[in-house]
Amino acid sequence: MASRTDLAAIPWTSLRAFEAASRLGSFKAAASELSVTPTAISHQVKRLETHLGLALFDRLHRSLRLTAAGEVLGAEAQGAFLRLERSIRDLKLQGRATGAHSLTVSAVPSFATKWLAPRLHSFQAAHPRIALRLVADEGLIDFRRDRTIDIALRYGPGPYSPDVHAEQLWPKVEVVAVCAPALAKKLRAPADLLRQTLIRTARPAALERSRRDQPILEWLTWFTAAGVRIDDATVKTLEGPVFSASHLAIEAAAAGQGIALAPAILVDRDVSSGRLMRLFATSAPDTNAFWVLCRADRVRESRIRAFMKWIREERYST
Repeated sequence: MASRTDLAAIPWTSLRAFEAASRLGSFKAAASELSVTPTAISHQVKRLETHLGLALFDRLHRSLRLTAAGEVLGAEAQGAFLRLERSIRDLKLQGRATGAHSLTVSAVPSFATKWLAPRLHSFQAAHPRIALRLVADEGLIDFRRDRTIDIALRYGPGPYSPDVHAEQLWPKVEVVAVCAPALAKKLRAPADLLRQTLIRTARPAALERSRRDQPILEWLTWFTAAGVRIDDATVKTLEGPVFSASHLAIEAAAAGQGIALAPAILVDRDVSSGRLMRLFATSAPDTNAFWVLCRADRVRESRIRAFMKWIREERYST
C-alpha cells in the first residue's frame, strides 16, 4: 500500500492526463477533453512514467497501447476519478458544495422533439435545483469514454452491455399511419393510401447500413397488417420521399405533403389536438423500442434516480 508520502509525491496533473489518455486511447482525444495540446498530454504522461520508473504506454507508429502496468494503473485511475466525480456531484446536490447541479440528457432527435421537450417543464418544476441540459443526438453512447452525458434516451432493438443500465420505456411500440385532416377526409380504405404520397423514414445508421430497404419494409408491414396485398406492380408506390428522422416525416405529413408512419407515442399529442389524424385502426409492431440508459454504476446517483423516476411516471401521462 502506498504511504501518504508516496501519494503526496505523485504528479497529479500527470495522473489526470494519463487517466484521460488510458480511457480514450489517444493523446489527441485526451487533450481535447482536458483543453490542452496533445504535446502537453505526452509530456505529462512521460513525467508520470519517469516518476514511477515504468512504461505505461507502448508508443506504436500511429497508435498507443497500454502496457501491463498501464492497464493496472489505468483501471485504478479511471475508477478513482469516476468515484471522485460522483461524490462531488452528490455533494453539490445536497448543498454541501457550491456550483451548478447539472444533468445532461442525450435523446434521439424525434423523441426529444415530439415527446420529451414538451414535458420537461414538469421535471424542472419538481427539481428546480437540477440544471437540465438536453442534447439531441442519435449517435451511440459509450458511457465509459464519454463522461459528458449522464442519461441517454435511445431508439433501437437492444439489448445493451452489462455495464449499461437499460430500461425499456414502453413494453410495446406500435407504428401508425398519420396525415393532415384535409387529406384524411379523402381516404375511405387502407388501399386508398397506395394512390397517395407515402413518406418514409430512414432508421438509425447502424440499421440502415444492413437494411437499406427498411423504409419500404415498414410500409409493407403496415399494409400487410391492414389486409392490403402488395405485389410487384404496386410496390413502387411505396417509394415516397425519405426523411432521416421521424419528427421530420411527422411535420411533413402535418403540412399535407403525404402520409407518414411513426411510433404512436410520437404522434399522440398531434392526434389529440387534431393537427394530425390517425388512419384507420391499423398498426404495425415496431421491432425497435425506446430506452433510457445510464452507466450501471451510476444508477443510484440522486440526479439520475430523480430523472428515471420522473420519466417512468410521465410515460403514461397524456
